[in-house]
Amino acid sequence: MIFAGKMNSMPHDPQKEKRRFIEFHNLFVDYAEGDVVIKENAESLTKLYPLRPMSTAVVFCTKGKSSIVVNDIVTEAVEGDVLFCPPDCQVEHAEHSDDFRCNAIVLSDHIIQGLLRDHISAWQQTMHHNIPTAIHLSEWGQQEFVFYCALIHSKLNNYTLEPSYEIVQALLRAVLLELCFLLEGNHGMGSEQKLSQGKLIFNKFLGLISSSEVKRKPITEYASELAITPKYLTMLCLKYSDKTASEWVIQYTSEDIRFYLRNSNLSIKEISAKLGFANMSHFGSYVRKHLGMSPSEFRDYK
Repeated sequence: MIFAGKMNSMPHDPQKEKRRFIEFHNLFVDYAEGDVVIKENAESLTKLYPLRPMSTAVVFCTKGKSSIVVNDIVTEAVEGDVLFCPPDCQVEHAEHSDDFRCNAIVLSDHIIQGLLRDHISAWQQTMHHNIPTAIHLSEWGQQEFVFYCALIHSKLNNYTLEPSYEIVQALLRAVLLELCFLLEGNHGMGSEQKLSQGKLIFNKFLGLISSSEVKRKPITEYASELAITPKYLTMLCLKYSDKTASEWVIQYTSEDIRFYLRNSNLSIKEISAKLGFANMSHFGSYVRKHLGMSPSEFRDYK
């Protein structure tokens, strides 16, 4: 059974039906239907595909084994493995044992980036090469993942009280942090030596964006810091993520705008200056284009 992140049983304002907000320790994250989907005791991974655009599936194999082929590369998962299926994966072939069972959490990139923020690096290094990755969990890790799935399942399926909405976000953040620590451990010491030079440069590019307070900079500036040409940088981005360098900058800049409008007491003018916009008019146009409303409307819309 699939449970999508929508609060059907709570009283709601019709004007807010398409988008809601969750609050977690003063952190507001946009939350719309389809941002979170839980599938329990699934018998096949193929039913997860095609994923919603810009969504990642985290699949825990509870029984049996499975193999999927993406870009002519075979990834196998057996009981006790967690399988990370990045956005835009095109599954060419899949096979499952008769007793295969799995639990899956499908999360939109927007939810992942909004919740992880400063912990996003390990996630990016794994997800943006468009190839599924399987990691075996310890016995304790397997139990934890089952518990997390059950708790999130319960909260998504029982929106009878307002606090449940905040609890869902707390649980999702906990799951994502656990998975990031797992990914960091999997990368291990010396992992950079196993990556191609192009992939290392791409990872460094994402690191540069995430660590820059002013992310909306010319691609030429990022390329210069990496000692490569802008054309080569965009080629690497398309190769490893199917997004251009400019699209990555837009995504990170938009998330910063969301964060400061929702989670700070800074004025809109101060946010505009902090994020490197030349003037309020330019900032307003950018927000309308990428967030669909003016800065003041976005800040007030709840």
